[in-house]
Amino acid sequence: MIGSFRELIDWLDGRGELARVSRAVDPVHELTAVLRKTQQGPNVGLLFENVKGSRVPVASNILTHRASIAAALGLNVEDLLAQLAARELSPLTPRQPSSAPVQEVVVPGPDLERELPQVVHSERDAGAYVSAGIFLARDPKSGVYNASWNRAQLSGGERMRVRMMPPQHLGQYQAVAEAQGAALPAAVVIGAPPSLMLAAASKIPIEADELAVAGAWQGEPLRVVPAKTVPLLVPADAEIVIEGEVLPKVREVEGPFGEFMDAYVEAGPNHVFRAKAMTRRRDAIYHVILAGGTEDLALLSLMLQIEVWRAVTPVARVRDVGCPGQILGCVVAIEKVRDEDAAAALRAALDAHRWMKFVIVVDADVNVHDAEEVMWAIHTRFSPEHGVLRVNGTPGFPRADVAGLHVGKLGIDATYPVAMKAKFTRRRFPGIEKIDLADYLGEKFGRY
Repeated sequence: MIGSFRELIDWLDGRGELARVSRAVDPVHELTAVLRKTQQGPNVGLLFENVKGSRVPVASNILTHRASIAAALGLNVEDLLAQLAARELSPLTPRQPSSAPVQEVVVPGPDLERELPQVVHSERDAGAYVSAGIFLARDPKSGVYNASWNRAQLSGGERMRVRMMPPQHLGQYQAVAEAQGAALPAAVVIGAPPSLMLAAASKIPIEADELAVAGAWQGEPLRVVPAKTVPLLVPADAEIVIEGEVLPKVREVEGPFGEFMDAYVEAGPNHVFRAKAMTRRRDAIYHVILAGGTEDLALLSLMLQIEVWRAVTPVARVRDVGCPGQILGCVVAIEKVRDEDAAAALRAALDAHRWMKFVIVVDADVNVHDAEEVMWAIHTRFSPEHGVLRVNGTPGFPRADVAGLHVGKLGIDATYPVAMKAKFTRRRFPGIEKIDLADYLGEKFGRY
């Protein structure tokens, strides 16, 4: 198990999966341009050691691969979904150590534009954003903790403009506090433990405590300490924590911002967070996530996959679930025993989450994480006459400006009929696993 963001970076470095960028990099566009290019290949972790105008290095693309997520939690990648679903049912109460690396330095009343790298992502973005900040808050009614990823625009001094609104749990907490005329205490965690990164991306029930679920997923209690200025517990091993509150009945214009669907969310009124203090490690590393990039989608899609796995398992033998490309649809691999198993799996997966506007069911010999494999299954095993399930009128992705496009659901059965199994046995190439192309093509072409 990897218990901290720092340990995760070291683990990637030890495996040769971290690129250290020593040259000076401009945080306005250049940093994310390098990140975007890297995600297109070789898709390794990045540590920018010399960011212009910043004393703090920047890390990104750190939790990008399914294998990395499994390793961070001490789990097997082959049955990752089943293990996560089982562990979620046994939350572990956080424990408080005697010391906390994240509080080695305390900065009261921080000027966030001075303390943090001013990373600007996309061409039309309104300015610098905290893109990898996990907002921690407690339910004003029950006291359980919620963790969620929320974009936050740095707007001068100690203020950030933050997107949070119901039905998101943090938005529900804020609405309750605001109705009472009170600010909502909150903390923004940057460089969080891997298990908390997953909890922040999850869709677990509002009554569940996400600090305890994070502990369950990593197999041991999360280490937490009391914040310095707000009544919250925060991760002891994080890189940076910004303590403060969401102001009641205050809205400021936030945006535009290039979001995960590779388009812009236009400017609009959003909530205001005011920082009271910032705590950090002495040698803190700032985490940046590119919305819609490979790290963002790896975290979000895994949590959706768990929901789909849980929904389909009672009606079919699920081998795996994947979301190649984006997170508004998924691919489910099943071991089909009866021909009707595919239709049952389609219906269950489409109902698993509102965002699932299409589902493709494939046989167990198809890699659900490889878009080319999935397209191959559609080309060779899908029947347009018998393999389509349509559900009309069902709402999907709820963002108001595009909700009208995401109405209805579609299921595609790309499995072969059970009686024709012998005809669809895939060919093999004996010895291919032992071939090193460099021995045949030379180093120039052998690296591919």
